[in-house]
Amino acid sequence: RFNPVLDVKNSKRKKTGEYFRGNLNVSFKLHKNLELMIKGGVYNRTWRETGFYNSETSKGSSEMASNTKGVNGTVDFREARSWLNENTLTYRKKFRNAHNLTVLLGWTLQGNNEDKWGFAGEQVPNEQLGISGIDEGIPGKNTAYQSGNRMMSYLGRIDYNYKNRYLFTATFRADGSSKFSKDNRWGYFPSAAFAWRLSEEKFMKSVDFINNAKIRVSYGQTGNDRIGDFSRYPQMNMAYGYYYSFNNKTPLPGIGNSSIGNLDLKWETTDQTNVGLDLELFSGRIALTVDWYNKKTRDLLLNASIPYTSGYSKIYKNVGSIRNRGWEFSLSTVNIAARNFRWTSDFNISFNKNRILSLNDDETRLLTAVTQGWEMSKVNLYMAEVGSSAAQFIGLIWDGVYNYDDFNLVGDKYVLKSDRAANGSARDMIQPGDIKYRDVDGDGTITDKDVVVIGRALPIHIGGFTNNFTWGRFNLNVFFQWSYGNDVMNANRIYLEGNQTNRPALNQFKSYADRWTPENSDSKMFRAGGQGPVGFYSSRTLEDGSFLRLKTLQLSYILSARACRYIGVQNLSVYVSGQNLFTWTDYSGMDPEVSVRNSALTPGFDY
Repeated sequence: RFNPVLDVKNSKRKKTGEYFRGNLNVSFKLHKNLELMIKGGVYNRTWRETGFYNSETSKGSSEMASNTKGVNGTVDFREARSWLNENTLTYRKKFRNAHNLTVLLGWTLQGNNEDKWGFAGEQVPNEQLGISGIDEGIPGKNTAYQSGNRMMSYLGRIDYNYKNRYLFTATFRADGSSKFSKDNRWGYFPSAAFAWRLSEEKFMKSVDFINNAKIRVSYGQTGNDRIGDFSRYPQMNMAYGYYYSFNNKTPLPGIGNSSIGNLDLKWETTDQTNVGLDLELFSGRIALTVDWYNKKTRDLLLNASIPYTSGYSKIYKNVGSIRNRGWEFSLSTVNIAARNFRWTSDFNISFNKNRILSLNDDETRLLTAVTQGWEMSKVNLYMAEVGSSAAQFIGLIWDGVYNYDDFNLVGDKYVLKSDRAANGSARDMIQPGDIKYRDVDGDGTITDKDVVVIGRALPIHIGGFTNNFTWGRFNLNVFFQWSYGNDVMNANRIYLEGNQTNRPALNQFKSYADRWTPENSDSKMFRAGGQGPVGFYSSRTLEDGSFLRLKTLQLSYILSARACRYIGVQNLSVYVSGQNLFTWTDYSGMDPEVSVRNSALTPGFDY
């Protein structure tokens, strides 16, 4: 154990970044109805990160058995560059004061480049020199990485409306991405939309309380190319596992295949249908928007499982399809509009149902583990199943602890009754106070066959509620945010509320003080050393992630024009604000809005 204050004081870490963003727009009026617009932009980012760990740190001390590098330091550089060029030609024409036509043609180019490189020094002899002395040490792991991609697009759009009553839009895009082979480089994505402003019709003029009413219908396709820049190619690396020793000599570097590649990769496509209604009532006092959407994504770009007999476990493929369908509601109201006081509200809520329609080949489900430094990285926690959502929590059902009535007392030893299922440990090792799981398949012990769906990772609905109060020159803004119906895996509790045997000296949460003991046999928390087999997730650490949060609170005051002139400014306001001030939730962790290994397949994980 190292003193954490001493560790931090002797660790020299620094990260600096430089950013540059530039944009330029130029327009040319070629004709009274024809305009050429040329846009260009660049965004460059450069980072440099250094780290140095002397002999007083846990990463640099020779007293740490796990430290083989001695005093060491690292230097890493990263540079990312992106650019975009858009060229559009727009024609606008109005006919007979009733017909409005806009036609747009465009051509765009964009590119991204990224370079990373770094070096390290180990067993540094003169630690007083700090990072400038790592060249005197033994060379450590060097890194070098370069990547980049390009995209070209052609696009066209036609907008037409008649008396601002009937509105039509049709678009077409052709996108080409360098991430795909020449045969599959281009994707073609059309869309169309129609809106009918009912409030402009004669039969609606007599309805005084409706100021605006519009029905919207649209359909369109969009593409996705978000894979690695070179995912289509087979890849190789020089990992230590490929080194080989000839005649018992020093192992020599070797090269092995790390991925199989797939030149048939193509664009992932989403088809989306929207139907919407916009209403404005009572001279703008109430505004309502309702939307129904149906999104189906096919040819998913997925790192799919393949038989191990191929020599690989994964390959990027276009497989399966997924559907997202739901409702979105927005309501804006003017509650009070007095001379010196005004109160307005904005409310929105969204319901989304996510469903897997098909997976890779004949697969009916896809199991996913949480990786990246997590010690249970080989234990599956999520399941995507055809007919269900893309992310469901799976694990054992926790049934509290074994108590005395689960055992027979034989001599001075407690023996588990024959009609009680074991928790995965040997039956003769189980004692009162040990953790207990539900034996789903009824075979008398806990195995992988008892792993079932234990929770939902996606919320039933999410939303927000904003209120603005204006009194004279004062304004108060109050914003609430919520999520309802989703669970969170609080993986912190696996280690901090159970004293795992592979971490015997790890401190614990205060809640673990209430664990089972002979004097505290009513506790649902298992006894010290009674955690059972390591390697299963369970419903014990799965918690309700629903919450209501006071997201933003801001009070502001606008100075009068007279006061501003007195101090020599044009306008001035002062305000005080707070973020995330209070959260109502049953979640025991730091933040219910957490997902530290977030992806479409692994949401809601806290570690």
